[in-house]
Amino acid sequence: MARDHTRINLDIWGDDEFRDLPVDAQNLYWTLWTSPDRTYCGAHDWRPGKLTQCAGDWTVERIVAAGAVLSERLFVLIDEVTEECLLRSWIKHDGLWRIPNMAVTMANARSAVGSKTLRGVIVHEVKKLAKAEPDLGSWKRDEVTKLLAQRAIDPATVTPFTPHPTPPVTPPPTRRVTPDLTLNDGVGVNPPSNPAPTTATATSTTATSTKEGYVSQVSHQSLAQIPSPYCPKHPGGINRPCAACADARRAYETAQSAQQENQLAERRRARELREACPLCDENGMVERPTGLARCAHVALEPPNTGRATR
Repeated sequence: MARDHTRINLDIWGDDEFRDLPVDAQNLYWTLWTSPDRTYCGAHDWRPGKLTQCAGDWTVERIVAAGAVLSERLFVLIDEVTEECLLRSWIKHDGLWRIPNMAVTMANARSAVGSKTLRGVIVHEVKKLAKAEPDLGSWKRDEVTKLLAQRAIDPATVTPFTPHPTPPVTPPPTRRVTPDLTLNDGVGVNPPSNPAPTTATATSTTATSTKEGYVSQVSHQSLAQIPSPYCPKHPGGINRPCAACADARRAYETAQSAQQENQLAERRRARELREACPLCDENGMVERPTGLARCAHVALEPPNTGRATR
């Protein structure tokens, strides 16, 4: 279905989490949101190389880093295997699901998504809308009813997109300079039959190799905190078996797994606080006289029963 515009809610600028995003993450978010390739369920191809063509100075590295931020903060979910991503709240904020025919279009668009994870997240988001407005005629359409019967996946339980670290570049070896020979007197092209010993003097040179690397952020940790997947002898990897590389890779995978578990625990804790707090909405926002603000969940703090010491 052709379209020539898209809906953008201005209240997004009242969301502190969105305003806290880096400029590249915000730019990537708007690029995906307004892209003509974005579908009616909020899905889009995840091809960083292609996305670099949307801006003159964009690079794959910048887009991947921005995608990692959006994924970690649940604005976008990314499936590298199927090369797809999902604007998690697009269906909710676009509002077309209130129109029965457009709700069917949304359900059909989900059918074209290959990622099982993203398909499950779409079901989760639509179920929240159906629970909030259960009397809408959209939920009675066959295609939408079938969608709601599918398995839902809470996006907070999805492992965030983590870019693969770029191995450090191994500098080329420094070539040694062949020393000049200093010949004794009497030694020429045709030396005598009993030439004197030839003395060679060489000027020793010391080659200093400076190895430069870079720090790539993976969620909230740097590569200095996550071990390299390669051994010191093969910093750029090797195409044959290496026991030391195997040990390094296992240590690297263990560190990554621990990092992901910590991130999931933090998300679960944040979700539990939002659900238990009587003051804020599902996004952790609370109405203040000056507008929406991030809730501190003070209602969940235990009362201070001790006496103050004077």
